[in-house]
Amino acid sequence: DAAGDTQGDCGTVARAAYEGACAALAATPGQLAVLERAGVVDAGGRGLVAVLAALVETFTGEVPVFVVLETHARVEDVSASGATAATPCEGGPAFEVIYLLEADDSAVTRLRERLDALGDSLVVVGGDGLWNVHVHVDDAGAAVEAGVEAGRPYRIRITHFGLGDVHTTGAERPPRERAQRAVVAVVPGEGLAGLYGEAGATTVLARPGEPPASGELVAAVRRAHAREVVLLPND
Repeated sequence: DAAGDTQGDCGTVARAAYEGACAALAATPGQLAVLERAGVVDAGGRGLVAVLAALVETFTGEVPVFVVLETHARVEDVSASGATAATPCEGGPAFEVIYLLEADDSAVTRLRERLDALGDSLVVVGGDGLWNVHVHVDDAGAAVEAGVEAGRPYRIRITHFGLGDVHTTGAERPPRERAQRAVVAVVPGEGLAGLYGEAGATTVLARPGEPPASGELVAAVRRAHAREVVLLPND
């Protein structure tokens, strides 16, 4: 709607869409009771805001900096307020861990406390025995083990952050020389992912009965940052 009401070039329209999405995202806790109870914004909407921010950067060369304050379920567009962008957390956690979890409410309360101690960007939303868990940690195994103790985690996805993926903005991203050759491997478990990673491979975690999407493989190939990539589908 915001884009449709805007006149101008592609950059102007993209920024209008982005700002409209920020406003819509901030309203999501009032549209879904489970979000309001958890004190978070809608995760899919938050993802769309990130996509639109990338579109603005593509058209204008400017990075619209925004911060989602999960605990207060609101969004601030720092650039729109005139504030300077926050210093990137270059020493931030190394892994993003996401999974669905079947567990009761009391177990999820304990899980939140444990994951909060392990890392940051914690979001646990859901209800009626089914929860969506997201956290950034250095110890991905501990985050998964916490889920196992709480209930039954599945569709587990672990992503290793390369330089600039999440904790570094484009302006601070140091140039990195391409390797001549790299290995990208699809692995069926987090333990194997750790072993492959120690050997220097970039890994894609395969979920049981669900092959990785082509986009996941492409993203891993790009993260490998090499002139030549050997892809091991292992299936």
